[in-house]
Amino acid sequence: MISAEAANPGYRRDLGDGLLLRWSTPQDTEDIAQLVGSVFRDRADEPLNKPLGHMMRELMSGTHPLMGPGDFALVEDTRKQGNSLVACTCLWRHTWEYEGIPFRIGRPEIVATDPAYRNRRLIRAIFDLIHARSETEGHFVQAITGIPYFYRLFGYEYALDLGGRCSIYISLLPQANEDAPEPFSLRDATWDDIPLVQRLYDQRRASGVVSSLIDEAWWRYQLATWQTSLSGESWHVQMIMDVDGQSQGYVITPTARWRDSLRVIDLAFVSGANAQAILPSLLRALARQGAQLAVKESDAYPFSRIAFELGRSHPVYDVLEKSMATTKEAPYAWYVRVAHLPKFIQLIAPALERRLASSVVAGYSGELKFDFYRGGLRMVFERGTVRTVEDWRRPIWNADEDGGFPPLVFLQLLFSYRSLDALRSAFPDVWVNKSVEVLVNTLFPCRPSRVLPQG
Repeated sequence: MISAEAANPGYRRDLGDGLLLRWSTPQDTEDIAQLVGSVFRDRADEPLNKPLGHMMRELMSGTHPLMGPGDFALVEDTRKQGNSLVACTCLWRHTWEYEGIPFRIGRPEIVATDPAYRNRRLIRAIFDLIHARSETEGHFVQAITGIPYFYRLFGYEYALDLGGRCSIYISLLPQANEDAPEPFSLRDATWDDIPLVQRLYDQRRASGVVSSLIDEAWWRYQLATWQTSLSGESWHVQMIMDVDGQSQGYVITPTARWRDSLRVIDLAFVSGANAQAILPSLLRALARQGAQLAVKESDAYPFSRIAFELGRSHPVYDVLEKSMATTKEAPYAWYVRVAHLPKFIQLIAPALERRLASSVVAGYSGELKFDFYRGGLRMVFERGTVRTVEDWRRPIWNADEDGGFPPLVFLQLLFSYRSLDALRSAFPDVWVNKSVEVLVNTLFPCRPSRVLPQG
């Protein structure tokens, strides 16, 4: 464990061999952009990744809503000529909700190491720094979108859906009636549209167990910067308009294509809107825009499809699948870390109590003890109220635990990502006693979440 002192901007740690762990300053901006642009390439002979370099400059500008210029954790080789930075990661800040209960999260992102410095545990040192600052700021959870497996090394587990897409090829789009105007069109959102966009977004996320809160400052930042951003990652928010000039919803796309696809990262309709009638006009408008957008990686990817990345399910998927040829891809997943599990469960206790109150085990009193094989968890309930949540360890003799989970796997149950039955099918060392099976399924049901990544 690294001390809270590591969260301080002036923290320095000698890693040996001339390597120094520290926090960034505004003067590091161009070196960070160069490092990240060099690392995030498919081949060593490719040019620097310019869009990602531009993104680093935006993150370090001092005006970005998720972080400031002092929020990159860096490793510097003090003996290296030229750009001395050899590894980095930054800390973003979000607010999520667990069934209406808000909690702050720290999100490490943009994890980069110079290939010549890999396999030297530099990212482990950097994550110690990131975790120290995140926990000092009171974040109950850390979460990251990232490459397969790697972040399990730092205490993360896949525990929430990330993405999920339904794509349609532009060659299969319905043709417009040349003798009639389009019944629906798109226009750029303005600040006056923010209340409607916020309301529709909140309505859409309300059905999920876990969702990302988006405040007005984020919407304003996107509307103010999407036309000037060079990263391709900004949100282009557009309103869906009918012929009478009334808003029927909104659609959000990035400001650059990803290879052959124009991605739709969020879409919502007002109550009473006919999504089936709107969709043909919407698809044609997006196709025209996609053909004009720059490609983030290479012009070698001709524009061929629109990818609706709206989660595991969405009403638009139903319309598309019934009327057009589509392809579907299952979601990837967020990695989630909960360093102090009892504290987080105490925070979300009201949600667990609501589940109990509406179940066949309403008013439950008793203990629930889980063995995590290298630790464990004890919960005490009194008449349906969570009274105690604490770390627990299975005793050598007279063990009376109610179930077992391999380390971190319990997070999949906690965040409703997988059901108890699904976990037992996948992990032979997941089990619960029959006497508490109904209680466990009541407290931790498998239900969808919608955590839209910002940034």
